[in-house]
Amino acid sequence: MTTTEAGSTEEVAFQVFPWIWLQLMQCVLDGLVDVPREPVHEAEHRALVAEVIDHHASYFLIKSILALRDPAFVLYPPWLSVLARALLWMGGWRPTAALRLVPAGILSAEQTWALEAIREVTRAEVAVVEEEMRRVQIEGVVGLMMAGRAAEASVAAAEKAAIERMLARQWTVAVVADSLRMKVLRRVVAVLSPLQAVDFMAAVVRMEVSMHQM
Repeated sequence: MTTTEAGSTEEVAFQVFPWIWLQLMQCVLDGLVDVPREPVHEAEHRALVAEVIDHHASYFLIKSILALRDPAFVLYPPWLSVLARALLWMGGWRPTAALRLVPAGILSAEQTWALEAIREVTRAEVAVVEEEMRRVQIEGVVGLMMAGRAAEASVAAAEKAAIERMLARQWTVAVVADSLRMKVLRRVVAVLSPLQAVDFMAAVVRMEVSMHQM
C-alpha cells in the first residue's frame, strides 16, 4: 500500500467510524430495552451487558488508534454539533455524569455504599485528568513561544517539534480519559444486579446516542 493509499484509508476511517458506532449503539439500545426482564432471564442480562461493555472497549481502542494521527479528532469530534461538543469532557461523556445514570430503583445498603465509594474515586481521577490537560495546554503554548525565539532558520523546525510534543501528550490524555470511562462502566456494573446493569447500560447508551443527535 502506498502512502497515498494509506492516507486515503485513514480519511475513510475518520469519516465512517462515528456513523458505524452510532448505528451499532442504536441496535444495542434496542436490545437493552427489549430484553425480557423476568429473573429467569438473568443469564441473558449478564451476557447482554458483557457484550455492550466489549463494544465500548473496542470503540475506545479504535478511537486511540485514530487519535494517533489527530488527537483533536477524539477530543473535539467534528461530526458532533457545536452544542454537543460544548458538553463534552475530554472527547466524551464525563465519568461522573454516567454515575448519575444508575437506576433509581431499590439499592441495597451495600450497593449504596459501593457506589458512593466509586463516586469519590472517580471524582479524584477526573481531577487528575483535568490537571494533566491544563498542564499540556500551558506547556504547549510555552513551547510554541520558545520556538518562536529560535534562530530564524530553525523556527519552523522548533515549532513543528513543539506541536508534535503537544499532540503526543494530548493523545495520552485522550486515552487516559477513555480508560477512565471504561473503568466507571465496569465498576458500576460490578456493583449492580444483572437487570440493574441492563438499565444502567441502556441509560449510558441513550446518553451517547442523544449526543450524536443534538
